[in-house]
This record gives sequence, structure tokens and C-alpha cells, in this order.
Amino acid sequence: MCPKDNEQPRESGADSSRKPRSRKNATTTAVFLLALALAALVIVFYVRQVPQRGPVQPAEVPAKGEYEQYPDQEFDLRARAVDSALLDMLHAGKTDITSLKIEAVEYRRFQGHDYHFQTIRLPLPQAQRAQLFALLKQTLDQKVPEARLEDTGKNEWTIAIGTIPTHRLLLPQVAEKPATTERPHVGAGKLAIVIDDMGEDVQFAKGLSKLGVPASFSIWPDSSNRDAVLKLAKGSGNVVLIHLPMQPKGYPAVNPGKNALLVSMTADQIRAAVRLAAGKVPGAIGINNHMGSQFTENTTGVRVALEAINERGMFFLDSKTTPVSAAPQEAKKLGLRILERDVFLDNELSVAAILTQLRKAEDVARAKGQAIAIGHPHPETLQALQQWLKRKDDSVQIVPLTSLSRH
Repeated sequence: MCPKDNEQPRESGADSSRKPRSRKNATTTAVFLLALALAALVIVFYVRQVPQRGPVQPAEVPAKGEYEQYPDQEFDLRARAVDSALLDMLHAGKTDITSLKIEAVEYRRFQGHDYHFQTIRLPLPQAQRAQLFALLKQTLDQKVPEARLEDTGKNEWTIAIGTIPTHRLLLPQVAEKPATTERPHVGAGKLAIVIDDMGEDVQFAKGLSKLGVPASFSIWPDSSNRDAVLKLAKGSGNVVLIHLPMQPKGYPAVNPGKNALLVSMTADQIRAAVRLAAGKVPGAIGINNHMGSQFTENTTGVRVALEAINERGMFFLDSKTTPVSAAPQEAKKLGLRILERDVFLDNELSVAAILTQLRKAEDVARAKGQAIAIGHPHPETLQALQQWLKRKDDSVQIVPLTSLSRH
């Protein structure tokens, strides 16, 4: 039977005739025990708060659909942020985004890097223009503080980043009749669609394989459903790429995933990583980078990786996660032709926004003769592709990557 709360159990073999301990000794013991407890708490807090040394292990699978963007490095990214501000303005004004028309896309250069100058027709009612102009200006101030919005007074708004024009926005005239879109580029263009991050979502892969047009499956080597997705790609006759993780800026906090190419690797380690990836995705004819802004700027590492890719008869598609990638110059030295991404489709996850990017990709294809658009396995991306194909411009042909000329 347990003793009652107010009873003190006797120790076995204790002398009941002993006098009780002094009050002073009891106090000293209590203080000592309290000090030990406080010391233990301090140690636990220190262990939890101070980062542990040693290598940080990447996760097994990279984060799905993650982009690297560094607005301070690439003017084109700020121009894309203007695109996002435009879409936000149309959403807020409850305007049908699908009626937005990209009239033309021109390639221009600023500080040695390409950016898109766009002429866009905005379906803005006359009664809402002042309100939406103010809203667009407010949105630009938040997203691209250096952007300048101007109303020319001729049914046209212009946007410049600093002093560099990026957008010409055409507004309908008061009594304007609906007209067919006038496109300054009438030549035929080739457009290749690439979907990154493949190998996890089998249902998306099934939908992609049923589009009825070529689409490149870029598959993670260590994805959990790699074999099933690879089978679907081959069964539908689509091009297979290896979506190879590479070190981004901010690593290891920004995690590219398992078996990534790192700038700290030796040449032998890089070759082994490429060989390992190629063995996991048999039948792949090319490699493109997942993340990789840090690695693709590293001349030595890129050269070794491209040598390993070239030895296997593959090509490299540069996803252009940094504007100063060393891949083009190193490929030229090796005599290896590479491809480069032109448009990201789904930075903004809405069907209307992705449709706008697809139309932008069409214009780039017409302007350059060819273009590459990269998307990710989102339901919105598949839905936008399905809708776009029903009314795609006939002057643009959807082709596999193998049909494009390489740099």
C-alpha cells in the first residue's frame, strides 16, 4: 500500500533513534539541487539554439516547382515582375484575362543580357481606366519600385524600368470595333515545350502524354515514380531529359535535392554524379539543370559536367537560373551545342496567367524562329496547355527539342 501524502516512509534498515537532520543541511542540499537543475536547463537551451556543425544532408527529393530568381542580377526578371503586376491589376478589376493579347515580343538587351519588350493589348473599359491606372501604379510600386508607368494620352500606356522601356500597353478606343489581332511577325516559328520536375506525379504524366503534341519530360533521377513516368514518356514517343539538381545560391538553406552537382566536388565526383543520373534515367537524350544558379556560374565545374554530358552523346539545356551562366562559353570551347530556355510558363499559378505566357512563347518563336518554354507539373499548367492547343496560332509549330537548332 502506498503511503498517504502526509506520511513519510521509513528507509529499510534505518535507525529510528537517529535525530532529524539540521535545517541548515537541508537548505544547502536544496540549493545544490536547484543549481544542478538550472545548469541542465542552460545546456538543453544551448544545444537546441546553436546550429550543429557538420554537413547538411539534402532532402531526398527537391521542392516541386521551385524557381530561382535574383532580381538584382537579371533585368529580365524585373520585366517579368511587371507582367505579374499587370495580371494583378486585371484580377483586381475583374477583367477577363483571356482577352489580353500579346501583339509582339521583341528581344532587346540591357547590360549584356536579353529581356523581352512586349506590346500588349489590354481589354480595359473606358470607365475603369483611371481606377485601373492608379491600381497598376500602386502594384508596380510594390513589386518593381523603379518602374515608371506613363499615360501617353493616345489610348496607350508605357512602362519603363528606370529609363529602359519594357512594355507598351494598347487600350481600345472608345468606338473601336472588335478586330483581328495584327501581328508584326508573320514568319513561322518552332516552339518546344519542356516540363521539369517530372517523376513524382503519375497522373500529370498521363495527361501530358495525351496532349497529342511533343512535350519533353525532364525527370528527376531520384524521383519516387521515375520508372512509371519514364514508361509513359517513352510510350507516347516524347523526348526524355534528366532534370539534374545543381547547387543554387543560398545552399544549403536552399536545397537542390539528392545527388546534386556542387561547386565543392572534384572532377571525378562530378563525372560520377552525371554517370549515376544517366544510369537512373535510361534513354534520356539530354540534361537540364534543376536550380543551379551557383553551379552553372562555376566555370570549372560546368566544364567537367559538360564534358561528361558530351561523352554520353547528350546535349545540355540551360534553364537559365542565372544570367551569367558559364555553360554557353564552356560548351563553345568543347564544340558542344546547347539549348537555352526562353520563357517560364507557370511562375504565376493561374490558367489565365499561363495562357498569357504561352502566347508570349508563340511570339518569341516567331521573332527568333524558335523558342523553348519550360513549365512544371501543376494542374493549372496542364489545363492551360489543353486550352491553348485548341486555339494556338497556326504560324507556330510545336516540335520536340531535337528539332531545334542549338547554339
